[in-house]
Amino acid sequence: MTEIMDIVSLPTEQLLSVESLDYSNSYNYKTPHRHNYFEIILVNEGEGHQFIDFQKYSLSKGSIYLVYPGQVHLLRRNQANGLLLQFKKDIFEFIFPIRHYDLFFKQAELKLKLKDFELLHQLFKQIEILNLNQDSTHLSFCKIYSYLEIILITLIENQSTGVFFDQVNFSAKFILAVGENIKTKRKVVEYAELLSLPKDKLTAICKKTFGKTPLKIIHEELLLEIKREMILNEASLKEISYDFNFNNPANFSKFIKSNTGKSASELKAELLTLYNL
Repeated sequence: MTEIMDIVSLPTEQLLSVESLDYSNSYNYKTPHRHNYFEIILVNEGEGHQFIDFQKYSLSKGSIYLVYPGQVHLLRRNQANGLLLQFKKDIFEFIFPIRHYDLFFKQAELKLKLKDFELLHQLFKQIEILNLNQDSTHLSFCKIYSYLEIILITLIENQSTGVFFDQVNFSAKFILAVGENIKTKRKVVEYAELLSLPKDKLTAICKKTFGKTPLKIIHEELLLEIKREMILNEASLKEISYDFNFNNPANFSKFIKSNTGKSASELKAELLTLYNL
């Protein structure tokens, strides 16, 4: 099996960076990996493709993508060129009131109007210039944070669904809570308690925002995290089942079968084939 890298990090002292799409990575980007930071990919021209959480996306001129921390990523640049904006979750301390969970979008590929794409490209370049300046001042960093805030606001505005903000806010917090607790909490009522919401209200918000019940979302997130472990972890299926707190491997296999129509071993083989591993 090809060596698989798990978590990729930015340098400890670095909150943000802008790189060209063809920059010299410090890790093997040709194998599946996960970042512990956000990555916004802006493609100027050329072509290629990438996988973000097992979904294949073509790279083409004018396209933009958001990779969230923890997502499985594999980028095949080919002839594509553009810019990468990478930033840690800690940076949200400086761009209040935007929160990292405001960036929970339904799709990794973001559709923007040409004028918005050009604006983001200009802001990426401005951040790059300021970031490379050896004589940066406190005001320089204020500019960087302001430019980043405009970028994120632009993305959020373009992904607006017309759902009331408080509903989006609660649904994003729910998704975040599920991601953080998926190995130990599987019941809707547990998440309703975490969010201090009545169970019925959480159900109504999820149906309005996602068109799904909270339980469906919990099961989807559980399956997604299991798939991530299958592709990034060389543990056996039995070990993975216990890691996710299934009572026994049989229940683990039953969950996989009911949600994919495949056995656990068939699903893992399919994922390895998808990434040519």
